[in-house]
Amino acid sequence: MKLIDLTLEIYDGLRSYTSHPPIAIAEESTFENSGNRYVPPCEGFESRMLKMSDHSGTHIDAPLHFIRDSESTSDMDLSKAYGEAVLLDVSDFKDPFQAVTREMLEEAEKRQGITVQPNDIVLTRTRKLSWGEGSFYEEHAFAPCAGDWLIEKQVKCVGLDLANIDVHDNMMREVHLKILSVPIYIVENLVNLHSLPLNEHFTFMALPLNLKNATASPVRAVAFIK
Repeated sequence: MKLIDLTLEIYDGLRSYTSHPPIAIAEESTFENSGNRYVPPCEGFESRMLKMSDHSGTHIDAPLHFIRDSESTSDMDLSKAYGEAVLLDVSDFKDPFQAVTREMLEEAEKRQGITVQPNDIVLTRTRKLSWGEGSFYEEHAFAPCAGDWLIEKQVKCVGLDLANIDVHDNMMREVHLKILSVPIYIVENLVNLHSLPLNEHFTFMALPLNLKNATASPVRAVAFIK
Protein backbone atom coordinates (compact mmCIF):
# COMPACT_ATOMS: atom_id res chain seq x y z
CA MET A 1 0.00 0.00 0.00
CA LYS A 2 1.40 3.40 -1.03
CA LEU A 3 0.16 6.66 0.49
CA ILE A 4 0.15 9.81 -1.67
CA ASP A 5 -0.33 13.19 -0.03
CA LEU A 6 -2.66 15.40 -2.09
CA THR A 7 -2.65 18.32 0.33
CA LEU A 8 -1.40 21.85 -0.22
CA GLU A 9 1.09 22.96 2.44
CA ILE A 10 -0.40 25.59 4.76
CA TYR A 11 1.98 28.39 5.74
CA ASP A 12 1.92 31.93 7.08
CA GLY A 13 0.80 34.29 4.33
CA LEU A 14 -0.78 31.65 2.06
CA ARG A 15 -3.78 32.99 0.17
CA SER A 16 -5.57 30.01 -1.37
CA TYR A 17 -8.38 32.04 -2.95
CA THR A 18 -8.21 35.63 -4.12
CA SER A 19 -11.15 36.92 -2.04
CA HIS A 20 -10.13 35.14 1.17
CA PRO A 21 -7.73 36.62 3.74
CA PRO A 22 -4.19 35.21 3.92
CA ILE A 23 -3.45 32.58 6.53
CA ALA A 24 -1.71 33.85 9.65
CA ILE A 25 0.45 31.51 11.75
CA ALA A 26 2.11 33.29 14.66
CA GLU A 27 4.17 32.29 17.68
CA GLU A 28 2.16 32.12 20.89
CA SER A 29 4.16 30.15 23.42
CA THR A 30 7.88 29.53 22.87
CA PHE A 31 10.65 27.77 24.76
CA GLU A 32 11.93 31.22 25.69
CA ASN A 33 8.72 32.63 27.19
CA SER A 34 7.42 29.42 28.76
CA GLY A 35 10.60 27.69 29.96
CA ASN A 36 10.65 29.38 33.38
CA ARG A 37 7.43 27.53 34.32
CA TYR A 38 8.96 24.05 33.89
CA VAL A 39 11.49 21.86 35.61
CA PRO A 40 14.54 20.53 33.66
CA PRO A 41 15.01 18.58 31.53
CA CYS A 42 11.76 20.13 30.20
CA GLU A 43 12.68 23.40 28.43
CA GLY A 44 9.10 24.65 28.09
CA PHE A 45 6.89 24.23 25.06
CA GLU A 46 6.01 25.69 21.67
CA SER A 47 2.53 26.50 20.29
CA ARG A 48 1.17 28.62 17.45
CA MET A 49 -1.86 30.85 16.96
CA LEU A 50 -3.71 30.13 13.70
CA LYS A 51 -6.05 32.50 11.86
CA MET A 52 -7.56 31.34 8.61
CA SER A 53 -10.76 31.02 6.57
CA ASP A 54 -12.52 27.66 6.83
CA HIS A 55 -11.83 27.45 3.07
CA SER A 56 -8.06 27.74 3.47
CA GLY A 57 -5.69 25.40 1.67
CA THR A 58 -6.96 21.99 0.59
CA HIS A 59 -10.47 21.95 2.03
CA ILE A 60 -13.87 20.28 1.76
CA ASP A 61 -17.02 22.35 1.24
CA ALA A 62 -20.09 21.70 3.37
CA PRO A 63 -23.52 22.30 1.83
CA LEU A 64 -23.94 25.34 4.12
CA HIS A 65 -21.30 27.10 1.99
CA PHE A 66 -23.97 27.97 -0.58
CA ILE A 67 -27.26 26.50 0.65
CA ARG A 68 -29.04 28.30 3.47
CA ASP A 69 -29.90 26.23 6.58
CA SER A 70 -28.17 23.09 5.26
CA GLU A 71 -25.38 20.87 6.63
CA SER A 72 -22.47 22.56 8.35
CA THR A 73 -19.10 20.87 8.62
CA SER A 74 -19.98 19.14 11.90
CA ASP A 75 -23.11 17.65 10.25
CA MET A 76 -21.31 16.16 7.26
CA ASP A 77 -21.48 12.44 6.51
CA LEU A 78 -17.87 11.28 6.91
CA SER A 79 -18.49 8.23 4.72
CA LYS A 80 -18.87 10.58 1.73
CA ALA A 81 -15.32 11.87 2.26
CA TYR A 82 -13.73 8.42 2.31
CA GLY A 83 -13.83 5.50 -0.09
CA GLU A 84 -13.23 4.22 -3.60
CA ALA A 85 -11.98 6.92 -5.93
CA VAL A 86 -10.93 7.48 -9.51
CA LEU A 87 -8.86 10.18 -11.21
CA LEU A 88 -10.16 11.71 -14.44
CA ASP A 89 -7.35 13.59 -16.18
CA VAL A 90 -8.48 16.21 -18.70
CA SER A 91 -5.22 18.17 -18.61
CA ASP A 92 -4.06 16.83 -22.01
CA PHE A 93 -7.00 18.31 -23.92
CA LYS A 94 -8.47 21.10 -21.77
CA ASP A 95 -7.58 24.72 -22.52
CA PRO A 96 -7.02 26.72 -19.30
CA PHE A 97 -9.89 29.06 -20.16
CA GLN A 98 -12.25 26.31 -21.30
CA ALA A 99 -14.59 24.84 -18.68
CA VAL A 100 -14.64 21.11 -17.97
CA THR A 101 -17.71 19.60 -19.65
CA ARG A 102 -19.48 16.27 -19.38
CA GLU A 103 -17.96 15.37 -22.75
CA MET A 104 -14.46 15.94 -21.36
CA LEU A 105 -15.12 13.72 -18.36
CA GLU A 106 -16.50 11.00 -20.63
CA GLU A 107 -13.47 11.36 -22.92
CA ALA A 108 -11.16 10.94 -19.92
CA GLU A 109 -13.02 7.76 -18.95
CA LYS A 110 -12.61 6.45 -22.50
CA ARG A 111 -8.91 7.32 -22.81
CA GLN A 112 -8.07 5.87 -19.40
CA GLY A 113 -10.20 2.75 -19.79
CA ILE A 114 -12.01 3.32 -16.51
CA THR A 115 -15.65 3.84 -15.55
CA VAL A 116 -17.00 5.95 -12.70
CA GLN A 117 -19.29 3.86 -10.51
CA PRO A 118 -22.10 4.94 -8.14
CA ASN A 119 -20.69 6.11 -4.76
CA ASP A 120 -17.26 6.73 -6.25
CA ILE A 121 -15.22 9.79 -5.38
CA VAL A 122 -14.08 11.58 -8.56
CA LEU A 123 -10.85 13.57 -8.58
CA THR A 124 -10.19 15.73 -11.63
CA ARG A 125 -6.82 16.91 -12.89
CA THR A 126 -7.37 20.02 -15.01
CA ARG A 127 -3.82 21.38 -15.48
CA LYS A 128 -0.15 20.39 -15.86
CA LEU A 129 1.34 23.23 -13.84
CA SER A 130 1.78 23.13 -10.07
CA TRP A 131 -0.68 24.76 -7.70
CA GLY A 132 -0.64 28.57 -7.96
CA GLU A 133 1.53 28.70 -11.08
CA GLY A 134 0.63 30.45 -14.30
CA SER A 135 -2.97 31.61 -14.67
CA PHE A 136 -4.12 29.46 -11.73
CA TYR A 137 -6.70 31.86 -10.26
CA GLU A 138 -8.26 32.68 -13.63
CA GLU A 139 -8.47 29.17 -15.10
CA HIS A 140 -11.92 27.74 -15.72
CA ALA A 141 -13.10 24.75 -13.70
CA PHE A 142 -16.43 22.95 -14.16
CA ALA A 143 -19.29 23.88 -16.46
CA PRO A 144 -22.80 23.24 -15.09
CA CYS A 145 -23.16 20.21 -17.38
CA ALA A 146 -20.20 18.58 -15.61
CA GLY A 147 -22.08 19.00 -12.34
CA ASP A 148 -25.11 17.32 -13.94
CA TRP A 149 -22.87 14.44 -15.05
CA LEU A 150 -21.58 13.90 -11.50
CA ILE A 151 -25.16 13.77 -10.22
CA GLU A 152 -26.17 11.29 -12.92
CA LYS A 153 -23.16 9.13 -12.05
CA GLN A 154 -24.28 9.18 -8.38
CA VAL A 155 -20.83 10.03 -7.05
CA LYS A 156 -20.53 11.04 -3.40
CA CYS A 157 -17.63 13.51 -3.53
CA VAL A 158 -15.62 15.38 -6.16
CA GLY A 159 -12.18 16.97 -5.92
CA LEU A 160 -10.04 19.06 -8.23
CA ASP A 161 -6.74 20.92 -8.49
CA LEU A 162 -8.26 24.42 -8.71
CA ALA A 163 -9.47 26.76 -5.97
CA ASN A 164 -13.09 26.93 -7.15
CA ILE A 165 -15.15 24.19 -8.83
CA ASP A 166 -17.22 26.87 -10.58
CA VAL A 167 -15.91 29.15 -13.29
CA HIS A 168 -14.85 32.27 -11.34
CA ASP A 169 -16.93 34.70 -13.42
CA ASN A 170 -20.12 32.63 -13.05
CA MET A 171 -21.54 34.34 -10.00
CA MET A 172 -24.60 32.08 -10.04
CA ARG A 173 -22.27 29.37 -8.69
CA GLU A 174 -24.34 26.76 -10.50
CA VAL A 175 -22.03 23.80 -9.91
CA HIS A 176 -21.78 24.41 -6.17
CA LEU A 177 -25.56 24.74 -5.91
CA LYS A 178 -26.30 21.69 -8.05
CA ILE A 179 -24.05 19.20 -6.33
CA LEU A 180 -24.02 20.45 -2.74
CA SER A 181 -27.82 20.15 -2.74
CA VAL A 182 -27.56 16.36 -3.31
CA PRO A 183 -25.22 16.50 -1.34
CA ILE A 184 -22.05 15.72 -3.23
CA TYR A 185 -19.15 17.16 -1.24
CA ILE A 186 -16.44 19.25 -2.93
CA VAL A 187 -12.68 19.15 -2.23
CA GLU A 188 -10.73 22.07 -3.72
CA ASN A 189 -7.01 22.90 -4.00
CA LEU A 190 -5.75 19.33 -4.40
CA VAL A 191 -2.10 18.82 -5.40
CA ASN A 192 0.02 15.95 -6.71
CA LEU A 193 -2.78 14.49 -8.84
CA HIS A 194 -0.15 13.55 -11.43
CA SER A 195 1.01 10.84 -8.99
CA LEU A 196 -2.31 8.96 -9.10
CA PRO A 197 -3.02 5.97 -11.38
CA LEU A 198 -5.14 6.60 -14.48
CA ASN A 199 -6.63 3.15 -15.03
CA GLU A 200 -7.60 1.82 -11.62
CA HIS A 201 -9.53 2.75 -8.53
CA PHE A 202 -7.79 3.72 -5.29
CA THR A 203 -8.87 4.81 -1.82
CA PHE A 204 -9.25 8.51 -1.04
CA MET A 205 -9.77 10.28 2.28
CA ALA A 206 -10.36 13.97 3.07
CA LEU A 207 -12.16 14.08 6.42
CA PRO A 208 -13.42 17.46 7.69
CA LEU A 209 -12.77 18.72 11.20
CA ASN A 210 -15.76 18.64 13.55
CA LEU A 211 -16.35 22.40 13.31
CA LYS A 212 -19.78 23.56 14.46
CA ASN A 213 -21.48 25.98 12.03
CA ALA A 214 -18.47 26.01 9.68
CA THR A 215 -19.03 26.14 5.93
CA ALA A 216 -15.91 24.12 5.08
CA SER A 217 -12.88 22.55 6.70
CA PRO A 218 -9.20 22.23 5.86
CA VAL A 219 -8.38 18.55 5.30
CA ARG A 220 -5.37 16.29 4.95
CA ALA A 221 -6.29 14.72 1.62
CA VAL A 222 -4.56 11.42 0.91
CA ALA A 223 -4.81 8.56 -1.57
CA PHE A 224 -3.97 4.94 -0.81
CA ILE A 225 -2.73 3.04 -3.85
CA LYS A 226 -2.74 -0.77 -3.85
